[in-house]
Amino acid sequence: MKEFSNWVVGWNRRFKYKKLTIVKKMVIGYILLVFLPVILFGALFQYMSYENVLKNIMIGNQSLVDQAANSLDGSLAQVESIYPLFQNNSPVKDYLSGQYQTEVDQVYHYLKEIRPIFTFADTANESVTSVKLYSIKKNLMPVPGEVENLESLHTNKHFKQINKLMIGAGKWIPIKNGTSEVPSFAYYQKVYNTQYSNELAYLEVLVNQQIITNFLEAINVKNKSDVVILQGDELVFKSPGIKPDSKSFRDAVTDRLEGTNKDSFYWKEEKLIVNSLDTEKLDLRFFFLSPTDEVAADMRNKTILLGTIMVILLIILSAIYYLTASILTKRVLNLAKHMRKVDHNNLAKLDDEGYQDELGFLTRSFNSMIERINDLINKVHKAELMKKEADYLVLQAQIKPHFLYNTLESIRMMAEINDDPEVVDATYTFGKLLRYSLSPRGNETSLRDEIENINYFLKIHKIRMMDRLQYEIKIEEDIDRIRCPRFILQPLVENSINHGLSKIRGKGFIRIHIKKEDEFILIKIADNGAGIPPDRLEIIHGVLSNQLDRGLLQTKESGMGLYNVSERIKAFYGKESSFEIHSTLGEGTAYVLKLKI
Repeated sequence: MKEFSNWVVGWNRRFKYKKLTIVKKMVIGYILLVFLPVILFGALFQYMSYENVLKNIMIGNQSLVDQAANSLDGSLAQVESIYPLFQNNSPVKDYLSGQYQTEVDQVYHYLKEIRPIFTFADTANESVTSVKLYSIKKNLMPVPGEVENLESLHTNKHFKQINKLMIGAGKWIPIKNGTSEVPSFAYYQKVYNTQYSNELAYLEVLVNQQIITNFLEAINVKNKSDVVILQGDELVFKSPGIKPDSKSFRDAVTDRLEGTNKDSFYWKEEKLIVNSLDTEKLDLRFFFLSPTDEVAADMRNKTILLGTIMVILLIILSAIYYLTASILTKRVLNLAKHMRKVDHNNLAKLDDEGYQDELGFLTRSFNSMIERINDLINKVHKAELMKKEADYLVLQAQIKPHFLYNTLESIRMMAEINDDPEVVDATYTFGKLLRYSLSPRGNETSLRDEIENINYFLKIHKIRMMDRLQYEIKIEEDIDRIRCPRFILQPLVENSINHGLSKIRGKGFIRIHIKKEDEFILIKIADNGAGIPPDRLEIIHGVLSNQLDRGLLQTKESGMGLYNVSERIKAFYGKESSFEIHSTLGEGTAYVLKLKI
C-alpha cells in the first residue's frame, strides 16, 4: 500500500497534476475511470454474449431434437402395438399351430377371424405399408402378402439377427434407399403359442419413410439444418448440403462427440452447431448440422451497432461532462467577482438561477446575508412606509364600503324608477356580495351565510351566462349553527365556472349538496365542465397531501386557491377533516369537503 502511495505521489510530481485545471482533471478522470472501462467491458460483454448465444442455440436445438425424439418413440410404439393383435388373439394362434386340418376350415377361419386383423393393422397407421406373418409350420396354407412360409424370410440378410430374438423382444431394421433418400424400416417379432413354449411365426411390419420424415420435419420447422444418419460407421442418409467426403466428416464429428461426451458442440473449423441423437430401437445415430453464418452475421451487425452507439454516447457524455465542469467553474468565478463588488453602497443580490447544488446553496446563503444587511440598514425607513401605508388602508377601508353601498343603492333606485327589474336584481345581488365580502365580521361566519353568499355569487354569474348556467343547492341538514371560515366555498364554485363550465359549449350545471354523515358535514360541489387534465390533477393531489411543492400550483390561469381552502379546513376543523378533488377529463369535476363538527 505504501509503495502504491509513493507511486501516485511520484506520478503527480512528474506530470504536474496539481497545476492542471479542474476541467482537464475531470476529463482525465472521465477517460481513465469511465471511457476505457466502458470500452473494455463492452468488448468482454460482446465476446461473452456471442458464446452465450451459441450455447443457448445448442441447448435449444438439442431440446427440440429431444422433443422430436419423444414423438418418434411414440410413432414406433404405435407400430409395435400391432404385435399384440396377433400374439394375444386365440384364433390366430390356433391357425398358426395347425389346428385347422382341412383347407376349408383354414379358409373359413382365416377369412372370418384373421383377415380383419390384417385389414385393421394395415389401415390403422398411415406409415404401415404391409403386415405379414412368416409361418414356421410348413403344411399351413399360405396367403400371399399376409401369411407365407418361413423359407421366404431366409433370404433376408438380417435373418440371423431376427432368429435370435428373445420372447417379447422386437427388432427394427432400416431399409436403405441410397444415401440421398430417407430410409424405411421393417419391424420383426416372434409370435408364440399361449404357453410361449413354441414359436409359431415371425411378424413383419414394413414401415414407409413417413415416420423419419415427420421426425426430421418436426426438427426443421424452427431450425433449418442438414441431417446425417449413421448406422455404426455406415452412412444411411445425408442431406444434399453435406460435402461428398462424408467419411472425413463422419470421423471428425464422431471423434469430437466421443471426446467431449456431449450431445451437442460447436464445430469452430466448419462454423457449425452439431446436435446428435442415438436411437436404441432403430440402432441409428442422427446428426443435425446448423450453420452459424446467420448468427455470426447478426452478432457482427449488433457489434457494429453497439460500438457505434457506445462511441457516440461516450462523445456526447464527454462533451456534457466538459460543459458541466465549465459551467461550475464559471459560476464560482461569477460568485467571487460579485462578492468583490459588494459594499455599503452596493447590496445587490446575485441571481442563483435556481440551482439546487452546493454552489446554489452558497449563492442563496450569500443573498440571504445581503438581504438581512439590507433589512437592517432600511429598517427605520421601511417601518415609516409601512405605517403610512397602513394608515392609508384603514382610511380607505372606512370610506370604500360606505361609498360603494350608497352608489349601488342609487343605481338600484334609478333602475326601479326606470322599471328595469333585471338591473334591480343584479344590483341588489351584487350589493349582498359586497356586504358579505367587506363587512368587518372577522374570518368566521355561519355555514348558512356562506351558502347564501354562494347563492348570490351564482345569481350574478347566471345574469352573465343566462341559460348556459344552471345550478342546484340541496341542503339535508340544519346548518344554521355550524361555523366555517369565510369564503371557504366561493373559490371552489369560481373554479367550476372559470375552469370547468367556461370551457364547454353546452349548458353547464353546478350541484351543491350538503348532508351529515356521522360526526362530519359533507359538502359536495360538482360540475359537468371540461374536467382537470390527469397530469394537472396529479400535481394538485401531490400539493394537497404536502408531497409536492405548492409553487407547482401557480400557473397563468390558476393559483393557490385550492391549497388555501385545504389548509384553512385543516386549521379550522382539525386534521380529521379533509378536502378531496375528483375529476374526469371531458366529464366534470367534484370537490368534496369533509368537515368534522
